Amino acid sequence: MPAGSAAGKLEAELKDRYGSNKHAIYGTLNKAGLMHGNKVTAKGAKKPRLGRRARTAPARLAVH
Repeated sequence: MPAGSAAGKLEAELKDRYGSNKHAIYGTLNKAGLMHGNKVTAKGAKKPRLGRRARTAPARLAVH
């Protein structure tokens, strides 16, 4: 799986939740449309976009 992809991130979370139950992990990825069988789809290969707040620099506080 491409590093940092939507499918890769979700796969890591599902492995933490379900352990070694591959049917639960890959069934969820297939149902979400991030994989088709054992192949990553275009939707799953995309990197998740950051929200507007995550992209902007944190506000600086003026110290007097």
